[in-house]
Amino acid sequence: RDFPAAFRRHGGAFALALSLLVAGALFGGLAHTLDPQAKSSLVPEQFAHLMEDPAKRVAEEEKGKPENLEGQQASFSTALMTNNIRVSILALALGMTCGAGTVILLFYNGVLLGLVAADYLLAGQGTFLLAWLLPHGATEIPAILIGGQAGFVLARAMIGRGDRQPLAARLRAVGRDVSLLSYGFAVLLIWAGLVEAFLSQYHAPVVPYSAKIAFGTIELVLLVWLLHGREEPGRK
Repeated sequence: RDFPAAFRRHGGAFALALSLLVAGALFGGLAHTLDPQAKSSLVPEQFAHLMEDPAKRVAEEEKGKPENLEGQQASFSTALMTNNIRVSILALALGMTCGAGTVILLFYNGVLLGLVAADYLLAGQGTFLLAWLLPHGATEIPAILIGGQAGFVLARAMIGRGDRQPLAARLRAVGRDVSLLSYGFAVLLIWAGLVEAFLSQYHAPVVPYSAKIAFGTIELVLLVWLLHGREEPGRK
């Protein structure tokens, strides 16, 4: 109850985080569409595998053997959880910059997402992209956005516009909600890491794309229901 209630109390901060991610995605997608070489200058080295031709990568993934992943899921899942939790905590912590750092982080992550999406869509690999990203992205992306939401809640307390309370008092006032949002995105990212390691990395014909897309869609619907579910009577 408490996490969804905290989410709803700061719906405006989430909307801002979502707007920045979408704006970044549109920028990244448009940049790649107009100039395919933009990928080489926008994608960091740690994501060098995204520089590959999408059609070639899909062909390699689909002919890969499931046993090649056996024994690797646990370490892969842990690495994914650690990285994504780090990004979300950074989005929160950068609220201490009065939100400027959170803005940049969310926009840049949107740029990467839009660039990758455009790359696969232009190569005619939209179904693979959706089946690859949706199972874990249905919780991973909202979790990162909630990290940004918490960062903007913190930033508002730092700025204190229209609030004459001392800074310490403003921070105490939002402390519980920031903690609740943090716990929420941490749990979502743990789940996303497990799904990415144990489902997202398996492709057709091992796991049908329709099944993966259906799974991700159900996750997203349940998450929206959780966050926007009706509050219990007598609770605010």
